Amino acid sequence: MGNNLRFNIADQRLKYKGVEKAFSYNNDRMIEFNHRHRTVLANYDITLKDATIFSLDDRINSQSNLGALRNRQLRESGVISAALSAIGVGLHGRGALMDYPAEQRTKAISNELKRANDRMAAQIMAEVLHITTNRLPIGEEVLIASTITEGVRVKPGKEAGGNPTISIGALFGKREHRSLYGLPMTNNVSLLSMGSDVIDGTTKSVKGLHSSFTAMFLTESGVKRHLPDIYVQRWMGGAYFDEFNPREASLVEAAEIISKAYGYSGPDKLNAFYLERKRHHPAMDELNKAGIGTPYDDDGDLFPALILGFEDAEFPNGTQLNSMIGEIGGSAEWAVGVLPLVWRGGQAIGMLTSQTTLTRADLDYGEKWRQRFHFTEEEFMLMQDARFEQKPYFTIRDILEDPFAGGISAFGAITDNYYLPYLEGVSFDEANNTVTVNTLVINSLGIMEVWRMVFECNQGVQNSRRMMASPKDSLINLSGSELEKAIGSYMDNDRSRMRFRIFFNNEYYPALIPVRDKLVLLHNAEETLIERGALNEKDKEIIKATQKVAHHWFVNND
Repeated sequence: MGNNLRFNIADQRLKYKGVEKAFSYNNDRMIEFNHRHRTVLANYDITLKDATIFSLDDRINSQSNLGALRNRQLRESGVISAALSAIGVGLHGRGALMDYPAEQRTKAISNELKRANDRMAAQIMAEVLHITTNRLPIGEEVLIASTITEGVRVKPGKEAGGNPTISIGALFGKREHRSLYGLPMTNNVSLLSMGSDVIDGTTKSVKGLHSSFTAMFLTESGVKRHLPDIYVQRWMGGAYFDEFNPREASLVEAAEIISKAYGYSGPDKLNAFYLERKRHHPAMDELNKAGIGTPYDDDGDLFPALILGFEDAEFPNGTQLNSMIGEIGGSAEWAVGVLPLVWRGGQAIGMLTSQTTLTRADLDYGEKWRQRFHFTEEEFMLMQDARFEQKPYFTIRDILEDPFAGGISAFGAITDNYYLPYLEGVSFDEANNTVTVNTLVINSLGIMEVWRMVFECNQGVQNSRRMMASPKDSLINLSGSELEKAIGSYMDNDRSRMRFRIFFNNEYYPALIPVRDKLVLLHNAEETLIERGALNEKDKEIIKATQKVAHHWFVNND
């Protein structure tokens, strides 16, 4: 349907029409920042040279306070982790696929490059959190548990799953606190939960296309239950609406509920975002017939959730992006996008769908849509394991104990963002040894800002690039005794040992079970990952060499 109701956001970008409210750091503030984060910044030999914070929405929701995130060093570490991981991808893998001749841009090459970008983002994000939490003073210490992430699921016909990421169960904090996880913790240590999609729009990142970014949040809330890593259908709005059962409401009825929450005269005032997937065409057709706009994007459905109902961003026709109505995407993206949306005053409902059905090659897109709730036995088991069998639809309150506990979310722009023009992609000035990054920050008070930071690379951009590189880059072409020697060199000092351990955990987590500070290696899982193409024989060699060199890391080292 070619009309004004259905359009690609790349062709009709959102424009910012609000008043610019900017706060620039003076020299004293930059000195303080560099001092607070000196160990993190030294890890990449960079220094903050300039910083400006743009205030987009300073209205406070009155339902929250910052809690443990009132600690400025901790709060800023969330921003830095998203920002520096975006820089790392910008330096190493942004647009990497386009460096290949057109005939060599195969799915296998693309997936390899996507894994490399995920690996880079996860590495730096984890390093920042590890360094920060290990240096917090007594009385302000925290223990961060990774509880929501993306990358495990197999994507039939697309990816093999098991993408490098900060895995569920990863812990960041001092060793004595990690050893007490799950046991009574001393009162001066705050427990935080972490959610991440280390890169949203990974395909865009390797093609150098718009609106690719790193994504994470930290919250004091505990997690009630995890989301199975399968597709989720979502209903979202930037204004609060009462919970409803979407299985008992048509798409247009759901649109009416969301439009009433905004105070609109009818649902035809809505624009409902969708990923451009054939499975969504039946829903888009139905909404278009009701006069509801359906702007779409080719990849990445996390960022739209963050700005639903943001009045200062408009399409060229003067309308806003204000809802999702039945769009289907990943579960981690749902959670990481919904929490800051709720902080801003919005609401979202999610419902599990059958990923197996939606990726079947023998069904046309209409039949996929009709059969989106035809679950396999394995999917039913995942739902039961996550305790969703009695209530398959959910809000963020079904996932988190207290969504308005202190928290912060941060989204580092890898490429230029078409939803929020302030978020220009990472840029480098090698002549002046600087790198510039823009990061959207939304905290639990509902305050929304863009942080524009310029870092100076003290010994040149290429030196900082080298210091950010994944340990795997130095191992991939080695074997035998040379490989073991290279891994052994990572054990020589605290920094390199920390970086290698983070790489190993992020890369091979589907075949690892952490037991305190040791690892159980699942050999059958390792072989399965190789069979489905998530890992290869070189990974098997790296794992084996690591077991030999760092044997004390493993419980079952045989």
